[in-house]
Amino acid sequence: MLVIKLILAVVVIGALIFGIKQFNQHCMSRFGHAFFTKRAFYITATAIAVFTVGNMWRRSSLEGHGDTLNGIVLMVVGVLIACWLIYENVRRTNSIWGIVGSVGQLGLFSVLAWVWLPLMAIALLCQFLALASAKPVYVVNR
Repeated sequence: MLVIKLILAVVVIGALIFGIKQFNQHCMSRFGHAFFTKRAFYITATAIAVFTVGNMWRRSSLEGHGDTLNGIVLMVVGVLIACWLIYENVRRTNSIWGIVGSVGQLGLFSVLAWVWLPLMAIALLCQFLALASAKPVYVVNR
């Protein structure tokens, strides 16, 4: 049963990747605009990160009986970044393809950003530790 589940998972992931590539190629040939790009991923990851930090700030202010406005402002900024991405997609395509592509783009990239952001923080920490423990190199023969 486990083998069947694993095979099914691989088939679903493969079909998802194939569908995304086909959708991207169709939109590129029809409109000259690709939805699933690195730029779009970074914008979505930024929107998610700003929204999440705003939500954490709002929650901690609620628990401490403080001002929640700062967290709400950050949450609105995160939503505005996502709305700007949707607007750009609709402007470069048409309304139907733009909205369908934006929903798929934000849905997929949101899940990927939840995985990517903590891994990137760990990688940055490891890079910092590697640089902090490096010894200086002196050139003797010039």
